[in-house]
Amino acid sequence: CMHDIYSAFIISHRGEGLLKTTQDLFHQAEIFATEGTKLASALHAFSDQVHDDDKPVLLLEAEKLISMCKQLQITAKASVQGKSATFTKVSIFLLCSINLLQLEVLCCT
Repeated sequence: CMHDIYSAFIISHRGEGLLKTTQDLFHQAEIFATEGTKLASALHAFSDQVHDDDKPVLLLEAEKLISMCKQLQITAKASVQGKSATFTKVSIFLLCSINLLQLEVLCCT
């Protein structure tokens, strides 16, 4: 699901797809952050089933994921005015999304 949302971001960045406005993008960012938080919860639950050596690493990555999701939610909800501020918000969002996906790949491999 997170991959599908991120793909929609990339497609919209090229002027294609369902996300037509920055508001659409910011709404999807909130959904993306919610899905990331769900993944972090699943990682916490899964950590009970892994070997003792791997558990601290998995829990650390889950905490990083939660932190990034909170940052993304704050960014998505922040009110901005003007073209420059909007571009900055979009840039922060894209960077945070990339970091979240990289962390997702790390945790799921």
